[in-house]
Amino acid sequence: MAGSLRAAGHDVKVLDCHQVTSWVDDKLVLHHEKMEPCDVLGISATTANVNWGIEMAKPWPAKIKVLGGTHVTHIMEGPHERFKQKKFFEGFDYLMFGECELAFVEFCDRIDGWLNALSREGNSDRSRPDVTGVPGVVDFCNIFGVFSHSAPAQPDVTRLPGPAFDLWGAGFERGALSSTSAHGREYDANNLMTASLYTARGCPYGCKFCADARTKLREESIEQIEEEVKQLCSLGVRAIRIQDDTFTIREQRCKQIAEVLSQYGMKWRATTRVNLKNPDLFRYMAEHGCTELGFGIEHGSARMLKAMEKGTTPEANELGLKMCRDAGMFARAFLMLGFPGETEESIQELEEWVLRVRPDAVTLSLFQPFPGSDVWNCPERYGVEIPDGAFEKFWQLGGDNDPEMLILRLPTISKERLYYHRQRLIKIFEKEIGLLDRTQVHGNIGTFASEAAHIQ
Repeated sequence: MAGSLRAAGHDVKVLDCHQVTSWVDDKLVLHHEKMEPCDVLGISATTANVNWGIEMAKPWPAKIKVLGGTHVTHIMEGPHERFKQKKFFEGFDYLMFGECELAFVEFCDRIDGWLNALSREGNSDRSRPDVTGVPGVVDFCNIFGVFSHSAPAQPDVTRLPGPAFDLWGAGFERGALSSTSAHGREYDANNLMTASLYTARGCPYGCKFCADARTKLREESIEQIEEEVKQLCSLGVRAIRIQDDTFTIREQRCKQIAEVLSQYGMKWRATTRVNLKNPDLFRYMAEHGCTELGFGIEHGSARMLKAMEKGTTPEANELGLKMCRDAGMFARAFLMLGFPGETEESIQELEEWVLRVRPDAVTLSLFQPFPGSDVWNCPERYGVEIPDGAFEKFWQLGGDNDPEMLILRLPTISKERLYYHRQRLIKIFEKEIGLLDRTQVHGNIGTFASEAAHIQ
């Protein structure tokens, strides 16, 4: 977004929201003195942190305040009209949904014109700017009621300006790779400056828990990716988290990206699916600096995997992790409890699978029906209801303190039992897999890494 705005001639500043906030006793503290005045404040939020964005926007000294990101997109494009109300977006003048790199440039052009007109006329009248026709704009303050345009067309990612990594004033953090050993070579991952990189958007698979399910895959060119990696390298970054949903979906492209990352001396990690496992590709990735591959395993129960429409089996999941480890990479399993259909028996199957397969690392989450997922869009199919106060619980995702922070009430198992089993499995996995890693997150999301991850 910042890259597109800058290319269009706008003055842009990118802020890490953690620079203007802190936590005291699990409560968000706003540092008003660090909130710089601006013409347009744009905040991008997921459902898990939209409440923080709302709290920040209210006191921020900006002339126009806009909320965008995946939360707004899935709410405004979703089926539940009761959530498309201003009370859920207090503090903002406008919302923008969809992929808005180009639409937000047009929006800011309109705001510039409006502010310049006010300045020339010496007019302090705060009449609202004309943003008619800008795709993806939602205006709750329009005199005719809620005013919304259709979402912007998906941009051609090969034609967009590159990310403005140099505007990230907070600096890149260290210590985001789990492993200190890649393909038999040891190094200290905790001292590597790390950044995130998207090389593609979309995922063609249909997992029912995912908001990105069955979305068109759109890939950046290798030339774009090399330019982005080069820029990150010049800023001191030496490790990269590739954030694509399914990185290994095209073998030749994956190898080309691995070569680019290796050329600039990067250690890196990515995520994929076990049906995309490939021993030759995995070895090639490891030889070119990939230290960790995360797999969306989700569960150890074949019945639960079928309910999620994951398209995998416990046996295939085991084979995929083994193939990754044999190639010399750290194999991480992403798991979840509490998808509709969960029972005491399926949780036992999950526990047995983990203790038998013993991944290098486990991330254990409690399922929440994020906007955009099939469970959110069609809860009646799963025998559940979405409560009105859901958003107040989403942003607490991962908290350990209260089973009522779970949004769904399942007919097959109680919230209290899910909470109990998660706490029980945390203790077991801490003992059998590795210590809980609490350094990168606020709260306890159940991330475990084996002692092999801490070799110096």
